[in-house]
Amino acid sequence: MATAPADALPLVALTAVWLWNLAEDGFPAAHCVDGCLTLRHALAEYGIGSRVETVALRIARERLTRPIRPPAVPRYNPDGTFNGHAVLVVPDAGRFIEPTIQQYAEVPDSERAILPLQAPLPAQDGLGNQPICVDRGDHIVAYLPLPEDQRHAWRSPAIAAREADYREAGANLAANVFAILRMEGLRAETAQSPYPRLRALSTALDGTEPVADSRGFRFADPATGTELRLADVP
Repeated sequence: MATAPADALPLVALTAVWLWNLAEDGFPAAHCVDGCLTLRHALAEYGIGSRVETVALRIARERLTRPIRPPAVPRYNPDGTFNGHAVLVVPDAGRFIEPTIQQYAEVPDSERAILPLQAPLPAQDGLGNQPICVDRGDHIVAYLPLPEDQRHAWRSPAIAAREADYREAGANLAANVFAILRMEGLRAETAQSPYPRLRALSTALDGTEPVADSRGFRFADPATGTELRLADVP
């Protein structure tokens, strides 16, 4: 995180902490829709807009030798699993986030490969229509944006019913990461953030202390005991 530029820092930090929490709880990074929706709500706490999109992908250890073929139409299976893959498009940052690439067996077991994947958007407003290749040194991830009518195949009634859970998880993740961004070594970069909402949070919550329990993550004024969530800051 310490080497990330100011515009990428909140994206890197949120994804890294989300993956860390997943590992601490003993869960694999295999829930792309859950991850993207949690991160979308977390970014919204910082005033950063994003959207979830379904994509196709291929992973190779060396140079790709054949084009990516569009998969079968992505859909939910009867058991609730999703046979597609989702990423988070963040136009405000000019990037997209891939929070669950580690779920694929083709990804090497290396220090570089376990890092969250984040890459520049090829088009001003999103993924565009052409394949996107991300060279990660010891492997290559190639994405194929899907037709417009398939990019929201990740939606389902079951996912919609959990919207409040994703919002709460995102809010707690954002608060947890915000506390980290105020630490020495990251505070200066956060203060230079290009995102007005994140700078406003830094000013409003300066001097407060993080509080975390079963009721979620908040920030307390040490003098008055008043507690605020990120969403409470105007």
